[in-house]
Amino acid sequence: MPASTSNYTAANRPTTYPVEYVIIHVTQETYADTLAIFKNPAKKVSAHYVVRSSDGHIAQCVRERNVGWHAGNWSYNTRSIGIEHEGWVDKPQYFTDEMYEQSAALTAAICKKYGIPKDREHIIGHVEVPGADHTDPGRHWDWSRYIRMVNFA
Repeated sequence: MPASTSNYTAANRPTTYPVEYVIIHVTQETYADTLAIFKNPAKKVSAHYVVRSSDGHIAQCVRERNVGWHAGNWSYNTRSIGIEHEGWVDKPQYFTDEMYEQSAALTAAICKKYGIPKDREHIIGHVEVPGADHTDPGRHWDWSRYIRMVNFA
C-alpha cells in the first residue's frame, strides 16, 4: 500500500543514514483512513508500516530504504523505521493480541536486519522523540509485554 512519493524522502538506507530506532505510533484514525492519508500527496506524512487492529495485518507504505515522515524530527526520521498501529491512545480495546503479535514480529525482524538492540532505548514511542508534540502510543500501550514479545519473536 504505497504512500505518495510526496510524503517521504527517497534514500538508500542504511548507506545514506544508519537505522538505529523503531518508533511506535498509534494512528488516531482507522486503518483505512491512515492508508488514505499516506496516499494523499497534500498530507506530507507517512510511516513505513501500518498494523491493523482486528487481525494484525501489516501494510508496508514506505520501503525501509526510504525516509518516512513520521517522527516530527528530521534526525529521528532519517534514523528510524516508523510503525503505525490502528487505534486511539485512549481506546485500549484497539491494542489486540493479534496487533501486538504481528507488530512485535515485525519489530524483531527490523532489529535483526539493522542490528538494533531490542530494548526501550531503541524501540521508542512517538512521545519520546525529542521535540515531539504527540502522546502516542499512550498510557495503554503495554511496553513490558511488547518488548518481551519482540525479544522472543
